[in-house]
Amino acid sequence: YRDLKTAVRLANLTDGADPTVITGTGRAFGTGGDLLELLSRIESDDPLALFAYDDNMAFETVKHSGKTTIAAINGICVAGGLAIASACDIQISIRSATFGMPEARMGIASSMIPSLLMSKISLSKLKYLLYTAKSISATEAERIGLITEVVDDDALEARVQEVIREVRRTSPNARRLYSENINRLLPVAPNADLYRAFSSQECRDGLRAFKEKSEPGFARKEGK
Repeated sequence: YRDLKTAVRLANLTDGADPTVITGTGRAFGTGGDLLELLSRIESDDPLALFAYDDNMAFETVKHSGKTTIAAINGICVAGGLAIASACDIQISIRSATFGMPEARMGIASSMIPSLLMSKISLSKLKYLLYTAKSISATEAERIGLITEVVDDDALEARVQEVIREVRRTSPNARRLYSENINRLLPVAPNADLYRAFSSQECRDGLRAFKEKSEPGFARKEGK
């Protein structure tokens, strides 16, 4: 998160880095924060340990970038990865990518992710994805408006380059003004709820269960 935040800030200061493309490596675009690191911070004796997590978050920096941002989604896009992609202006995804918000399985709830997605998908779809923590395909993500476009797996780079050329036909200043106007209409909620979740016993239980590869106590089996 810290490195991404720094990179976006540097792109804002760099001529020619408009649009700015954010992508991943390997099989994932982004899978969110390191849950074991998060658990260690929650259980730390240092009362300021958790603040480093928030201080390094890149979501607001991406959303308010002075350059047009494109998420080139090359694979798994969940949790904080989905937040980063949603904070971008344009999302181009390969067909085999998957999307989801699994935080509730660990007792985590962020106010930032719902506020980033409220303008993109319907309230009923948002609640379903948040409350079930289910993953959906790229085709479904495009259908409900979560992302801009889906391409074949081998066509991502070519399509991103094409979109860059399309964007560069418009005025950088006009794009920046549009972005500022849209961001005023769609503010991101403060992350206070994240810390309320972090302080809960359910979050500790969920993260410990993740570490131990077991089911947390709050997870009820079907019919029980």
